[in-house]
Amino acid sequence: MVSTATSELPNAGEGLDAVSAANHIEASGLSKSFGAFKALEDINFTIKNQEFVSVLGPSGCGKSTLLRIMAGLIPYETGTASIKGEKVLSPRPDIGVVFQTNNMLPWLTVRGNVELGARIRNMPAAARDTAVDKILEVLSLTKFADAHPHQLSGGMRQRASIGQALVLDPPVLLMDEPFGALDALTRDKLNVELLRIWQEHRKTVMLITHSIAEAVFLSDRVLVMADRPGKIIDEVLIDLPRPRNAATTRAMPKFGEYVTYLGRVMGVAN
Repeated sequence: MVSTATSELPNAGEGLDAVSAANHIEASGLSKSFGAFKALEDINFTIKNQEFVSVLGPSGCGKSTLLRIMAGLIPYETGTASIKGEKVLSPRPDIGVVFQTNNMLPWLTVRGNVELGARIRNMPAAARDTAVDKILEVLSLTKFADAHPHQLSGGMRQRASIGQALVLDPPVLLMDEPFGALDALTRDKLNVELLRIWQEHRKTVMLITHSIAEAVFLSDRVLVMADRPGKIIDEVLIDLPRPRNAATTRAMPKFGEYVTYLGRVMGVAN
């Protein structure tokens, strides 16, 4: 793994406090094959407690495979994958996962979908109602609690999917291109919404994306993958002040510098 903040760009200056220093997500020498096809090779990285890290790379480079391994959804051949120091062998209750396509059940209301995981986990009714009410408010979905998925916009359905992951208050959130299927305007709005949620609740987040601007806007660090087989070729610390907002952060010259640099690393800019 190449671990650089690049000589052209400054390292992040503030760092995390002592409580936040522990690694929540870690991969060491991780490899994965599907038959004769090697999807991932020698993946090494760490994500600290409460850190927001994006994994950026072209389509087909193994980003989603990597996330599914960290979520315990698929096995791997060599190396190790761990969450909070424990080897990942299967799905865990302290991990929330959000996929690109929302998994809302069409016959349930927004509230019914958001609370489904809590019901399956047998959360007491009073605690469940409180948690769901809070999440609906955070996601600006309170007025749509009794609506069904077909009555919602794509962005609202995706917010509800995030709510499904958040309602159990997991310390770790894995997100697999959650906004990839949305139009650019809705995607930008949900980037802002996701950043607001993270700034308020400070989950440890691993976000899979192919959007350079999205990765820079949201992240503390960006890991860059190359494909065939997928491997991490660069690591960039994003030294942009927090809290961030769309208007001021994206207007900063440094934001453009990060986007340009990452574009060159990915081969999409000269």
